[in-house]
Amino acid sequence: MRVPPEILGLIKENKKILIVSHINPEGDSAGSSIALALGLKKIGKYTCIFSRDPLPEILRFLPSSDMFSQKVPSNGFDVLFLLDCNTVKRTGLKTDCLLPVTKKIVVIDHHLPYEIEVKSSELGVWSPKYNSKLKAHNSKLITHKWIDPDASATGVLIYKLLNALCIPVDKEIATNLYTAILTDTGGFRYSNTNPESLNIASQLLKAGAEPWGIAKEVYESFSFNRLRLLSLCLNTLKRQGKLAWATITRDMYKKTKTSVQDTETFVDYTRRIKGVEVGILFRQVQNESPRRKGLYKISLRSKGRVDVAEIAGLFGGGGHHNAAGCELKGSLEEVKKKVFGVIKKAIKKL
Repeated sequence: MRVPPEILGLIKENKKILIVSHINPEGDSAGSSIALALGLKKIGKYTCIFSRDPLPEILRFLPSSDMFSQKVPSNGFDVLFLLDCNTVKRTGLKTDCLLPVTKKIVVIDHHLPYEIEVKSSELGVWSPKYNSKLKAHNSKLITHKWIDPDASATGVLIYKLLNALCIPVDKEIATNLYTAILTDTGGFRYSNTNPESLNIASQLLKAGAEPWGIAKEVYESFSFNRLRLLSLCLNTLKRQGKLAWATITRDMYKKTKTSVQDTETFVDYTRRIKGVEVGILFRQVQNESPRRKGLYKISLRSKGRVDVAEIAGLFGGGGHHNAAGCELKGSLEEVKKKVFGVIKKAIKKL
């Protein structure tokens, strides 16, 4: 899919650009954000990156990772880019926070917006596969959208954007984009790995990205406390037929002195069991407040026969066919009952 000319025009016509990541940034959102910021600086743009949450420790090796800030800039920007998410809600910010900052918001993402009905004729993404126009939701500020669910990662789209702007990809940009694609394809293991992502990865290696150095930082540099948390999590692992699940509680975070950032990829262990079609991780919200009391974040993983994005969509979440998530309020047993009920029906249809 080519880069929408309207987005290229916005970049060329404006000077000050704010890049915003989703909550709890991971490899794709972090690498894509930094790569875009570095690239735009090459053509004379003033750029800042905002994230409500800090980068996890394992991503701080990324070149220019110190560009991430947890403070909403007070000065105005011409354009705001939402990367790797398609709603203001996913940034953890309220729309009112953005009104003084910018008048134009551009979404660049590869996730389908499951806040609209999946089977609707108005699926609304800019893609040959889905032809109708995307409904504006969450914020009337969103003026432009480039959503391609066939892209392996948002990093793929940023690579195309930089190419379309004739911005050379140096080693720093290549390292960030390779990390984005590597992590969102699970080390090029997931079903979203395709010829395009492998070809772009090859070009990034030619530009200076070092595969072992990046893989070592992403997959071979976990803290001791993170592995202690994983141990506690795996002790909760249960299986029922083609369904497996595990749980993380606030007490586990306290006991191991860890945070939600240390749980990345934990859900994958539930899917790795032979014969399991769907794996689930239930994570109790770490910082309890009256508003967030009894809130659980649910990560869903499928081996391909069950569309977990559609399931997450039923609970106001979303994601991809094989990887999705949502939030539910209630006790752990209440939340499990709701999620299990839907997933077991889907498994029965196999």
